[in-house]
Amino acid sequence: MESNAPRWLTIAGILSLLWNLMGVWSFVTNWQLSKTGYAGLPEVQRELWNAMPTWTWIAFAVAVGCGTAGAIALLLRKRLATPLFLVSFVAIIFQFSWPIFMTDAYSKMGAELVTFPAILALMGALQFYLARRWASRGWLK
Repeated sequence: MESNAPRWLTIAGILSLLWNLMGVWSFVTNWQLSKTGYAGLPEVQRELWNAMPTWTWIAFAVAVGCGTAGAIALLLRKRLATPLFLVSFVAIIFQFSWPIFMTDAYSKMGAELVTFPAILALMGALQFYLARRWASRGWLK
């Protein structure tokens, strides 16, 4: 641990790790969602789940995997956190580009479709921005 790094950086790292572990949990539970589990979703969401291309699942896995690895790197005070958070952020954008831009789901769901992805993208961007800033201050080696 670097002596010039503030103590709150550890708290930020722990919060980042918890946030990204929730993403891992979301990926695993969504991956395992059965046809019975889909039955409880509104029709438009069932259609989206059933039609979701493989590349969106890959982007989802990359987003949560790199985000989690970035959080661990942040806790270890490694500069590697910055590129890992960048890859995670880009993967979030790819993941949600399909339902938002390549389907007609927005016309059926409106802002509901973009609210949660926007929050995820903002968090991804924030993690990247902060890791980059902290690395520039010498807090990450």
